[in-house]
Amino acid sequence: MKYYLLNLAVHVAITIVLISVTLFLFDRNRKRRTKYPVTYFAASVMAVVTVVYMFCFSGPRMLDLSDVATQDYYSYTGTIDDISIFNNAFEMDGEIYYINPLRKLPEEGTKVRIRYTRYSRYVISVDVIEDVDVTAAINEEMETHSSVSE
Repeated sequence: MKYYLLNLAVHVAITIVLISVTLFLFDRNRKRRTKYPVTYFAASVMAVVTVVYMFCFSGPRMLDLSDVATQDYYSYTGTIDDISIFNNAFEMDGEIYYINPLRKLPEEGTKVRIRYTRYSRYVISVDVIEDVDVTAAINEEMETHSSVSE
């Protein structure tokens, strides 16, 4: 949980810096202090970069803050297909989930149950699921049932 909050704080700080740079560049344009015609468009480019960054990174993490506060998480069971190089994300059934890179992850191909936040897909817990041989359990139940009824 501390990693999620630290990650949120870093992304909000980056967003604030991007907004500040965008406002600074727009202010220079407004005061006609821009020296080169090409740099006149830098403010517009920074505004687009800021909006995309907020949409992809800061926004989902901010939306998940209420879910983290109330501990309301989604759950999913699947097989880990790929783990990122930095050990901070993994792919499971075509979706990418983010996780604390200091946490030990199971190997690729392992069946797991995860609890994650809705929008940013930050994983709160990873539990390995053992494959259970259902046929042996059914056969044992049938043998026990038939010996009791005799």
